[in-house]
Amino acid sequence: MSPGEFGGTARFLVQSRLGAGGFGVVYKALDRERNSLVALKLLRNVAPKSLYSFKQEFRALADVSHPNLVTLYELASDGDEWFFTMELIDGVSFLRYVRDDGGSDGGVQGDHLTATSSGSGRFFEREGRDDSRSGAALTTVLNLDRLRDALPQLSDGVLALHAAGKLHRDIKPSNVLVSREGRVTLLDFGLVKELAIEQTDAVAGTPAYMSPEQAAGLPLAEASDWYNVGSMLYEALTGCLPFSGSPLDVLRQKEKSEPPAPIELVPGIPKDLDALCRDLLRRDPARRPSGAEVRRRLKGGPRDVAPPAPPPQPVAPFVGRKKELEALWDAFRTMKRGRTVTVSVRGGSALGKTALVKRFLEDLRREDEAAVILSGRCYERESVPYKALDSLVDALSQYLRRLPSAHAEALLPHDIFALVRLFPVLRQVGAVARARRAILEIPDSQELRRRAFAALRELFVRLADRRPLVLFIDDMQWGDVDSAALLEALLRPPDPPVLLLIGCYRSEEELTSPLLRVVLPLRQNVGPGLERRDIEIGELLAEEARELALALLGGDERATTARAEAIARESRGNPYFIEELSRFAQGGAPEPGRAEATTEVTLNKVIEARVSRLSVAARRLLDVVAVAGQPIELDVAYRSAELEREGPRVLADLRAAHLVRMRTMAVRDEAESYHDRIRAAVVAHLTPESLRDCHQRLALALLASGRTDPEILSAHFLGAG
Repeated sequence: MSPGEFGGTARFLVQSRLGAGGFGVVYKALDRERNSLVALKLLRNVAPKSLYSFKQEFRALADVSHPNLVTLYELASDGDEWFFTMELIDGVSFLRYVRDDGGSDGGVQGDHLTATSSGSGRFFEREGRDDSRSGAALTTVLNLDRLRDALPQLSDGVLALHAAGKLHRDIKPSNVLVSREGRVTLLDFGLVKELAIEQTDAVAGTPAYMSPEQAAGLPLAEASDWYNVGSMLYEALTGCLPFSGSPLDVLRQKEKSEPPAPIELVPGIPKDLDALCRDLLRRDPARRPSGAEVRRRLKGGPRDVAPPAPPPQPVAPFVGRKKELEALWDAFRTMKRGRTVTVSVRGGSALGKTALVKRFLEDLRREDEAAVILSGRCYERESVPYKALDSLVDALSQYLRRLPSAHAEALLPHDIFALVRLFPVLRQVGAVARARRAILEIPDSQELRRRAFAALRELFVRLADRRPLVLFIDDMQWGDVDSAALLEALLRPPDPPVLLLIGCYRSEEELTSPLLRVVLPLRQNVGPGLERRDIEIGELLAEEARELALALLGGDERATTARAEAIARESRGNPYFIEELSRFAQGGAPEPGRAEATTEVTLNKVIEARVSRLSVAARRLLDVVAVAGQPIELDVAYRSAELEREGPRVLADLRAAHLVRMRTMAVRDEAESYHDRIRAAVVAHLTPESLRDCHQRLALALLASGRTDPEILSAHFLGAG
């Protein structure tokens, strides 16, 4: 390990350095807790803007999982070091994979081409000179079979990203790895943005691959990512980039023209790939093929390693919850009369807690433009200080950055730098960087914490004095004890900030969540000027469930109405199940390419169809979690499913499919079925032999762990028969 290199942590043992990019350095590391190898990306420069972007890179993909997207594991901080872990992929870049001996991800200049063949596939060989280096002769060879295998997978990864409402903005060969088994994986999400938000950032990306509209700083859509893919395809087919010259020259050329057709440079390449490449590189985004069209045109490839990504699903309409919405509005009106109000929105999984609050906040933005709304979320796979408020303070920093300097300066508390010590992203605010407060050394951690808590409270008091202030924290069940202490300090009487604080959490986590176990008892201590309210979220009423199903199905024909009635009954008012059943009824989910509608809609059929598309490893882990019948520690689940090393990636797939969820405990994380009805359907589908085998593997894994209830162990041994 060279001087200054990251040495790892108590949990992660660094084994080697894999590479470096603009934001961070990537290492191969051993996760001692999971006994598995991971890739660890370390933020090389913990500057405020870099830290904010680094966290956004992780959080943008926190809920997205697909075989052709790299799986992200955990975001963590250790002292001043920030890093996140992800799936370790043993592979090469896309260009090196499809162009045997192709070397770099740059281009090769030359003019002599020969076509050859071998027993393993068709090849196109290009000889020439690398004008940018020594001038030595080079040879690059296109392996057409590999390219036809890889392109559908790449398109599936891009489609999955777009289906999640994300735009990558930097797809290029070095950000696409191909494993030894031929699995294509898209990675590096440092520039990912929400598709629903108009892109107003400065130009960012890699000039050689970015689209003309991205180079011009114009609003972006999915077509921009597909231009990136077109640039990669062009380079794969020809051995050179679509445009050459300095980065500025390349950007200017893209705005004025389209590159020569690949087939003009390399006669003999397949006409379908030449045509697709030319269409993807159209200057006008509207003339480029959609993602679905790209995937259709690649359908003829020899094999598809991963199942095609689902098309983007329309946002489900908001239905019902009138009483709950009115309760939120009443809390807001009470806050505007000068009282501090906290509202806990509680309920079981997938019942629409977050959707309710988001609908209220959308309406509030339209009704009261003066209101300041700061939203954050507590992420389950993060180990960062004050994790329940970290993303909320990130949102606060972005709000302060947008204010005129004088307005921002007027909001800053006296001890702003104590607060910056807890939340370094605040230093990206210009007013904070220019503040003339003395930067005090506070060696005592408790004194630093006390002053930082007071500073945040003072900042919110000043902000709330000027404008109505609403704070929203989602998934509070994953918060930590330090977050509970900070929330208590913010709201402690007398004279807390006049604001509305809304927090969502799963009611089933009340007894196990470190944050909720501290915060909920405090709700009995209501002082002057402070009100605490609760909103319980249950199943939709029968007429609301029917209305939601009808809206998702579309149309009001008698057959559609009857199907909506059946879906409402089968879902038992669960909004998530209504969405899944409606998609199944339309033929949008079970098997790729199926067009006919389903007349009989049952939840068991939906689950069976979803499970049938899982990998063997994912199905094995799902069976273990379902047969366990209650939350099971992850290491026990992995050992039972014989997935000690690849368990985290497989679990991510199951979580993304809403088949399994995690519970964050004080010592170890646990997994459980996403819903009891899913657990029952999975167990019912097992053969007697499979069920006995699963019970036996669970019993042995529990016995080896030494951390089990004798009754549970006995039940599994009995089940093994």
